Formats: sequence, C-alpha cells, structure tokens
Amino acid sequence: MSGKFCTTLLCLAALTSTSCVTHEATQINAPKSTQDRIGNAVVSPLNDFNLMQSDIPAVLIDAVSNPYLVPHDGSCKGIIEQVQLLDTALGPDLDALTESKTKTDLEKGGDFAENEAVGSVERTIQGVIPFRSWIRRLSGAEKRSKEFSTAVAAGVVRRAFLKGMGQERGCDAPAAPLRRPLSPSDQPAIQK
Repeated sequence: MSGKFCTTLLCLAALTSTSCVTHEATQINAPKSTQDRIGNAVVSPLNDFNLMQSDIPAVLIDAVSNPYLVPHDGSCKGIIEQVQLLDTALGPDLDALTESKTKTDLEKGGDFAENEAVGSVERTIQGVIPFRSWIRRLSGAEKRSKEFSTAVAAGVVRRAFLKGMGQERGCDAPAAPLRRPLSPSDQPAIQK
C-alpha cells in the first residue's frame, strides 16, 4: 500500500472512531482560538451526517420551555445562581465583556489574514461533501442545528429577563446588568 493511502485510511479511522461521541458544549458564544476553529472545520462533515452532536445544556433546555418563568428563589442570591448557570452555557453577557484595546493596523492585518486562512479551510472541507444541504436535512443535522439555535436564543432571553428582575430588586451584578460609568460622549447634554 502507498504511504498516502495508509495515512488517509488512518485519518478516516480516527475520525470514524470519534464520530459517535457527543461532547458537552461549555460556552457556546465564547471566542474560539484558531486551533478550535480549524478543529471544528475538520469535524464538520461528521456534523453534516449527524454522526457527532453537541449536547444542549440543561439550563438552555429549561429556558426553551419558558424563558419568562419567575424563579422559585427570587432573591438576589437565587438570581445570581441562575445567571451564572446561563453564563457558563452561553459565555459572558454583553455587559460583562471588557472593552478591548484598540488594535494597531498590523494586528488588524494579522487578524484578517488568520480569519481568511481559517475561512478557506472551512470552505474547502465543507465543499468536499456534494449536496451538503440535502445531506444535512436528510440526516437530521439541520433540525438539530435549529434546535441548538433556538435553545441559545431562549437562554439569552432568559438571562436578560433574570437580569431585569435583579435590577428591579436592586441586586448587584451579575444578578443585574453591570453598571459602567458613562463616558463624556454618553452623558446627556445639560440645557441652560
């Protein structure tokens, strides 16, 4: 057997052996490293055939059933616990994100090149499968993807609802939105 054929066969066997494993999604919207993005691109054909699935976190499944459910423990402590569970599943909320420093043109160029390179790998791997959209529909992967998106949206709504409750009750962050001082440009103009 030729070396290339053996290498291809070994890679296929490794991918097939991991295809039936599901993995827990810890932070859905968290920023991903280049290595993670390339890894996701490599296993995307397994997702397309619905051979590899990410579990939807239980807190998001609960949010889908009723995102506006008033919690049993409506205290600030109870709200904090629920918001932290959602933060673990979804990643940090917009109010918790720190402002990033302004990037130099060189850093912007590096980010652009990195995104283009990873995007090229993703498009190449996804382009290998003919009739990909039909395969995703027939395998159930498209339905699973929509369920996942719905759960994420419900989780975001649930977290906003809980933070609104926390703000109404005078709770501190993370049970309420993080209060940042207004920048001079955000402050209302004082009329004389």
